[in-house]
Amino acid sequence: MVSLPIVFIHRTAEEHVGLCMQQAKYSNPSSRVILIGSPENKYLSAENTEHFLLSRFYQSAQAFSFVYKHSTSNTYEYNLFCFQRWFILRDFMRNQGIERCCYLDSDVMLFTDISKRYNEEFDDFTFEYTWTTVCDLEELNQFCDYATKFFRDPLHYETLLQFAKEMGDVPISDMVLFILFHNYALRRKATYGIVANGFFDHNLNCPFAPSCPQADSQDGKKQIYQKAGALFCKITGTTDYLPAHSLHFQGHAKAYIPFFGSQAIPNTDDFMFFDYATCKWVRVEP
Repeated sequence: MVSLPIVFIHRTAEEHVGLCMQQAKYSNPSSRVILIGSPENKYLSAENTEHFLLSRFYQSAQAFSFVYKHSTSNTYEYNLFCFQRWFILRDFMRNQGIERCCYLDSDVMLFTDISKRYNEEFDDFTFEYTWTTVCDLEELNQFCDYATKFFRDPLHYETLLQFAKEMGDVPISDMVLFILFHNYALRRKATYGIVANGFFDHNLNCPFAPSCPQADSQDGKKQIYQKAGALFCKITGTTDYLPAHSLHFQGHAKAYIPFFGSQAIPNTDDFMFFDYATCKWVRVEP
């Protein structure tokens, strides 16, 4: 089995990035864990991880900026970079001779061995979430061509605008184009992150998709349990628990990242839940 490299792309120096990298390495000890970043955040890569300068892989991302059209309330620089990162990742993979990798946003913590389970169990979960996905180089090439075509050609751009409108008049983002690419170019069905008897988290602050079983919540966030160091959510109205393959600490939820590293979780046979109000793991009373 060839271990999948795990790649993060982040431009600024924020401590949670290093914590998420260390969690990826802890759960995937045989994988390369890589940050493509800036000189300012090189210190976030510990001895067991790698750092590459984003500027080395920016040429095609820069070319994309000339066809990009801005149509969102997000800042121009932020939204453009969300698209550019896929060109950066593509060129990095080409440079390193990497045919397949796992890409994670810098606020995602990974709790499963992605390499060990990918071919047998996670194959359907690709190009569905921009913040957590396995990227095949051939398909990433297709996506970069897809993105360029949809922004350069006026008719394709109108199709993208119409698709965003049908989704609920959402802003044009790489997430919208990912869904279009996933559904119509790759012709894959949505998993909503629930695969292999577990879940890749969409957003800790949000419930599962309406068509899925729902998880118990606390303070507007998924209630997370642990037993023997493994994390779960509890399916509402049942006694069933669903293992967490990953958790996405989007927005203000980043503050909880230090409490969810595998080495920070109490490793006991008792069920415990994380109390967001006190930031402590609390034993579940029988």
